[in-house]
Amino acid sequence: MGLIDLPRDVLVSLPDYLDNIEDFTNASSSCRTLRHSFAGTHPNRIIRLAAASSRVFFRPDPWFLVAATARQVGQWGLKSQENTEALRDAFRGGIENLKELCIDVAGLTIEDIRRLHASRFETIYPVADLIDRMAGAQWYSTPDFWDGGVSDAYTVDCEPLKAVFHFAIYGELFESTLQSWLEPEKGLPRFDLATRLDYIRYCIPDWIFYLERTGLGAPQREKGPYMNEADVNNIPGWGAALRHILSCGRWNRPWAAIRQQVGPEWEEDSWRQQLWVQAAQIHGLAGLEMLVPGGEEKWRARLSDIRARVAAMEAEPEVQRFGQLRKGASDCPDLNRELFVVIGM
Repeated sequence: MGLIDLPRDVLVSLPDYLDNIEDFTNASSSCRTLRHSFAGTHPNRIIRLAAASSRVFFRPDPWFLVAATARQVGQWGLKSQENTEALRDAFRGGIENLKELCIDVAGLTIEDIRRLHASRFETIYPVADLIDRMAGAQWYSTPDFWDGGVSDAYTVDCEPLKAVFHFAIYGELFESTLQSWLEPEKGLPRFDLATRLDYIRYCIPDWIFYLERTGLGAPQREKGPYMNEADVNNIPGWGAALRHILSCGRWNRPWAAIRQQVGPEWEEDSWRQQLWVQAAQIHGLAGLEMLVPGGEEKWRARLSDIRARVAAMEAEPEVQRFGQLRKGASDCPDLNRELFVVIGM
């Protein structure tokens, strides 16, 4: 008796005994019998196999796998206050801890994995290259960098590919919260500002957080990237790097061109304009395709609807202020302003 002669109820259980996603795909592609037997594998089993291969197939690890499942985890977190607190606790444990929660409560299909693999080359790498040209090695290689070669010369600790995922994960987690503000008639659940700030402080760590410029207080040293009284000099500067990117003209000009294809801008400093800017961008991994030539066409109708909903809003969402900062952060998701609150600059 060969392997494929085993009873079907045995064959469908085989993925529980495989080591990683490579074993799964190799086995399922070896013959029709195993392909059909594996077709019903539970998505949570597939994500566990994918996690076992994350350092090979989901680089950078753990950011790629978190981005792939953060939307599911966000929806899980909104189901109850208990789940929200568990999600916040995962944030405070850092990105590795968030990955563990993703593995516990989310799932992936083989079709998801194929789509993610395609997105790496179609959108993720091109956007990472764009960021590299505004905050990475390509930016620093500009002739006369410190003597006028660029308009915004600054020292930033930027790893472009990770910056893409920092931005995308925020969108995956909190786009639904933004949607709840745009569609108030639906009474959708939402995450509060404190939850979003926890994601930024612990999953996009930065040594500058310890300067306590904002009144938030320093992150807890026993949590996540700040464990064991870590030397501040060993903590990366990813928060300030992302703040620099979101304030950079090379980032904002393409988004402005996309918005203007949908409708005219509001006054630059108006709350509607600030909300419109964020609402056009915060769509997770899928939204990155708007920055790739031709990708914005797929989003035209959706952006038109978003703009109409911004125009229909009757009042600005409440703004919370911290310490002596001139500007606070809105109850409605706004990554740039939330980074400003956390960093104080």
